Parts: sequence; structure tokens; C-alpha cells
Amino acid sequence: MRISTSQIYRQGIKPITDHQVSLAKVQEQISSGRKILKPADDPTNSARLMELHKQLVMNDQYGRNITLANGRLAAEEGALQEGGNILQRARELTINAKNAALTVENRQAIALEINQLRQQLQDIANTRDSEGAYLFAGFKEQSQPFTSVDGGDVVYNGDQGQRLLQVGPSRQVAVGDAGDDVFMLIRNGNGQFRTDLNASNTGSGTITVGSVTDPVTFQNQFIGHQYKIGFTVVPDPANSLKTITTFDIRDETNTVVAPPGANQPYTSGQSIAFRGVEVAVDGAPANGDSFVVKPADNQSLFKTLDNLINALSVSDSKDDTRAVLNQSLDNALTDIDQGMLHLNQARGKVGSRMNSLDAQDEVNQNFDVQLQTLASDIGAVNYAEAASQMNEELLALQAAQQSFVKIQNLSLFNYLR
Repeated sequence: MRISTSQIYRQGIKPITDHQVSLAKVQEQISSGRKILKPADDPTNSARLMELHKQLVMNDQYGRNITLANGRLAAEEGALQEGGNILQRARELTINAKNAALTVENRQAIALEINQLRQQLQDIANTRDSEGAYLFAGFKEQSQPFTSVDGGDVVYNGDQGQRLLQVGPSRQVAVGDAGDDVFMLIRNGNGQFRTDLNASNTGSGTITVGSVTDPVTFQNQFIGHQYKIGFTVVPDPANSLKTITTFDIRDETNTVVAPPGANQPYTSGQSIAFRGVEVAVDGAPANGDSFVVKPADNQSLFKTLDNLINALSVSDSKDDTRAVLNQSLDNALTDIDQGMLHLNQARGKVGSRMNSLDAQDEVNQNFDVQLQTLASDIGAVNYAEAASQMNEELLALQAAQQSFVKIQNLSLFNYLR
């Protein structure tokens, strides 16, 4: 078989160029630190690297979401704390206002401070985050959630939406609370039912907040009904200088007398139990006086402070007005306590979310390390192996070049010269 000169040249140059390409590839791997320079180098591991990179990008986004969520929740936690401080100050002022030595003017001065506290509370309810969005507006975070209307009442303009942020592959965390849940929907009274006196009472009687003694009976028989404890005062037949005071409990929803029945003897401060609840009336009710006991209603914190301000304008110059003042202050104190409890519960929820964010952030960081380690194992170059391969390719290139030099001289024309 005869081999042409051109064929010799082609066969000699091909291994040289092949080794040059391989040497250039190894050099690029070493300089870039990447073992896979293009998908064709290793299609399977290249696809795995693309998926790992996608997960790393998503994990990085989760980290940014956690930072944003922590900022919003910290702002909300601070607002709730300030709201609790305001209610605590209002509580202290209410206790002070119960001092019998105070005059109407003294109580009006207290009312002025409480009015300022109310305005501060409304400002807190309209708190914004670092991006200018309202914290307590639901999804309407660009609109002011709480505004005053004619008559001084505060209305909620937001919605019941709750913004969620994705902080993990399968984890979302709420980064806000609807304002009506935080500031508007607080159960008054003791949280289950409330008591009050009739505005037309003329005696000195007041009624306590009361408590639930039998939850099952309360749920089955009390809920959905309103009760009136009515008093009757008549002369004592045995002593014209004395009177006999009795009471009965009427279910105003069904217009019937509830147990324990009519004409029950009254003793100031003695417990009155019915339908799973227990209350007590103190003082001396007049004939025809009555007290209401009914299920608790939702009441805003602003309404609670408004009721307190109105109560402080009542004179205590007579028995009946003194009873109204004391009852109103007692009710306001109870409602403030319910409001403080409600804000503390909301603050506790925010704190638990922040704790969960810290835990999720740690999980994300550990997962990020695992992803980077796996990506390094798949796609990072082994420098010792690459350096050895480069030396091998360099040696092969030199051998190919030297052998080509010798072979190209084996031409017949070289011998005819």
C-alpha cells in the first residue's frame, strides 16, 4: 500500500491539533475551576448542576424574604407593645379616677390625657413599615386603615387579608395582621358575657363583672339570651322603718323568669348564680332598678377609651350618678384588661412567627451548604487530577510534534538530493 505525502501530513497534524484542543480544555478547566465547561461535556451532570443552581437561587430568595418578614414583624411587634403601654397607662388613670376624693374637674383632666392616649393609639394602628405600607390594612396596605368619622367613632377601611411570604420550599409565614382583628374585634366584659346597670336606676347598686361557673350550661342555656336582674323594694310588714329587697331574673329573649325564681331575698355582695354564670350586686338598689347580663360583644379599643372618657364626665354628687360612675369605670377597667390581653396574644403570635423565621433561616443555610457542596462535587475541577492530565497532554503533544518532524523527512525526494 502506498501512502501519499499529503496523507502523511494529515495523519501527522491531526494528533497534534487534538492534543492542543485537549490541552486548551484542561487549561480552561484549571483557570475557571469548572470541570464541565459546556453541557456536551457531561449532559447528565450538567442537568444536575442546572437544577442545583436553580435551588440555590430560590434559597437565596427565601433568605431575602426572611429578612423582609423579620423587618415587618419587628415593626408590628413594636406597634403592639406601644399599644399595650397606652392601655396600661389608661388602666392606671382609670384606677386613679375611682378615687372618691377626686372632683369632677380632676376627672375631666384625666379624661383629657386619655383622649390623647386614644389619638396615639389610632396613630399606632396606622403604623407603616419601612417601605411605606400600612401594617394593619390587610391587602389594602397603601390605604390608611383607621380613620375617624363624624361623631368621633373610628372605622376600619382595610380588609381581612393577611400577607404571606414564602420563606422555604413548603413554608409560608404571615407578615402582618388585619387591623380589625387587632384593634376592633375585642370581646368586652369578661370576654364571655358582660354586665351593666340600667341607665334609669335611682339606687346605689352596682353589678360585678361576673364569671362562668358551668361552661356546659353557659353554652347551652345562656348564649343567645339576654337577662335582666330586677329588684323590688317594699316596706317590711314587721317594721315600718325597714324595707325588704327581693330580685328575680328574667330571660328577656324568651320573656320568662329564670331560675332560681321570683322574689329571691337580696343581700349586698351575695353571689347570684343562674344559667352557668355567677354575678353579685353591691349597694342598695331602689325599687324598679335592674341590671343587664348578656353575651359579650365585639368592641374596638377606641370605643373602650371613648366609653371611659364619657364615664369621667359623670358627677358623683348623688347616689344614682355615683353608681353610674362607679359601674362605668368598672366596666371600662374590665374592657381595658380584655384589650391588653388581646394585644398580648397578638404580640405572642408575632413573636412565634419571628421564632419560626429564625428556625427556617437556619434550615435554609444548612440546605444551602449542602447544595453548594453537592454542586462542588459534581462540577468543580480536581486541580491535582487536572494538573496531571495537563502534563500528560503536554507530553503527548511534544511526542506528536517530534514524531511528525521525523516522519515528514522520510520522503524519496530527500534521498535524491
